[in-house]
Amino acid sequence: MLLELSIKNIAIIDSITIDLRKYFNVMTGETGAGKSIIINSINLLLGERFDRTMLRKGENYSEISGVFTNINNSAKEVLDRNCIEYSDPLIVRRRINGKRNSRSYINDTPVTINILKEIGQYLIDLHGQHEHQSLLFPERQLELIDDYGDYDTLIVQYRGILKDLLSKRHILKGMESELSNLLQNKDIYEYQVKEIEEISPEDNEDKELESKENYIKNRVEIKENIDDILKNIFEEEGAEGKIASSLNYSRKLSKIDEKYDSIKEILEEITYKFENIRDLMHSYYEYNDNEIPPIDEIESRIAGIGRLKKKYGGSIESVNQYYSKLKENLDNLDVSDDDIKKIRDEIKRLEKELHKRGEELHNERRNTFKEIENKIPIILEGLAIKNSKFNIRSSKLENPGINGLYGIEFFISTNPGEDLKPMNKIASGGEISRIMLAFKSLLNRKRLVDTLIFDEIDSGIGGDTAYRVGEIIKEIGKTTQIVVITHLPQVSMFGESHYKIEKKVSSGRTEVGVRLLSDEERIEETARMLGVSHSKESAIEHAKKLLSHK
Repeated sequence: MLLELSIKNIAIIDSITIDLRKYFNVMTGETGAGKSIIINSINLLLGERFDRTMLRKGENYSEISGVFTNINNSAKEVLDRNCIEYSDPLIVRRRINGKRNSRSYINDTPVTINILKEIGQYLIDLHGQHEHQSLLFPERQLELIDDYGDYDTLIVQYRGILKDLLSKRHILKGMESELSNLLQNKDIYEYQVKEIEEISPEDNEDKELESKENYIKNRVEIKENIDDILKNIFEEEGAEGKIASSLNYSRKLSKIDEKYDSIKEILEEITYKFENIRDLMHSYYEYNDNEIPPIDEIESRIAGIGRLKKKYGGSIESVNQYYSKLKENLDNLDVSDDDIKKIRDEIKRLEKELHKRGEELHNERRNTFKEIENKIPIILEGLAIKNSKFNIRSSKLENPGINGLYGIEFFISTNPGEDLKPMNKIASGGEISRIMLAFKSLLNRKRLVDTLIFDEIDSGIGGDTAYRVGEIIKEIGKTTQIVVITHLPQVSMFGESHYKIEKKVSSGRTEVGVRLLSDEERIEETARMLGVSHSKESAIEHAKKLLSHK
């Protein structure tokens, strides 16, 4: 139940708080007084999209909050599922800044818009001015049937199987596409494998071959230069001998005075470096000319490896990685057929299971059809649609849908002797709104939500029919909190609490106010709603009579 609704900085609303009562709350006001702004604000609280034009001029944020009590178990389950602590009252709040950034809270716990929408559907059922038109669409018709039925578990099971089936079909499509691609490229893959295997390059082989090629082309000059270096350093009168002699002198100096130690150490280091040079020079004789293949063989292999690198990635590592991928693709040709067969078998199993669950769901719905077909004409009788006939027809869909194997459509006859026809072919606006009210009355017995809000559900009707609508809404209000925005006194007269929505000007700005009317004020408002066809005195008297007979 909605105890309190607060709206701040929405359109021409500065700040209002509406304290609501149990049972049947009615709201009335002049055209343009702000009724639609209140409805739009409630929609925002339930997670609808914010239009920046709704922000009050000169303000940088809007805020809507609702205080709820005695929420139903479905709403509590949403809280539990999202780890939100339940308390009574429950406060739902949404704050939107001028950049359309939105923050939502339940009991001061931040929540997403999706959570707000999820819990909102169990707190408030808001029937807008044009929502009854949705009754013309088969998808909405099926929703109403399922709301009334008692087979939620079957729907969940069916949709779970359908989800798995669609997922498996998607996987199969990908596997078949991949296998087709592999088969189309099999000859290419086999050719490329053979091309790489003919050379079978080893890691860093290209660098080793280039080094050998360089040695062969320059070996005479290389050996001459190495020999000259060795001769200048290590033969008689070479640098090594002179440094060795100098080292002996430095050792003698070091014995005389420690300050000469550094000279000795430098000369010792040079001696060690000469030994390193000797080892390096001899290592450069590493290639045995008899073991090195002919230059044309080396150049041919370098060219072959170069072609592979150019085609398959720029390095031997990339070539070998590509080779592994080719082998993997060819191996996959052997396993793909088995995998595809397995998933096709799984799809057949799921299709069979989906058909079974879909038929079970349809049978449950057919039982619900009969119950609704019997009850709707009875309720419509009380809404001045006499001798009506109501029928729900189903037809099998070409492909299973999210809602089942069958589509449905409402057929109705609102006049005796007329054939049943689809809802959108026969019902007038006033009739459609009453049929929707009949469904709301029927669904209310299941108490799917705690608060029902009707925005001009009495559109297109008047007189005695409006009176009947008011009676039905009052009956619903005995078990569920009702908020009705109406322009008909025949409906407003049944309200337990009557609020007036009105505009006023304060400090040069237009504002919207909502106030609970006293008995006297209610008589005056009802008289206003009766219109100018009455004098003020007769309108007052008529209003008193209406209110005394509610």
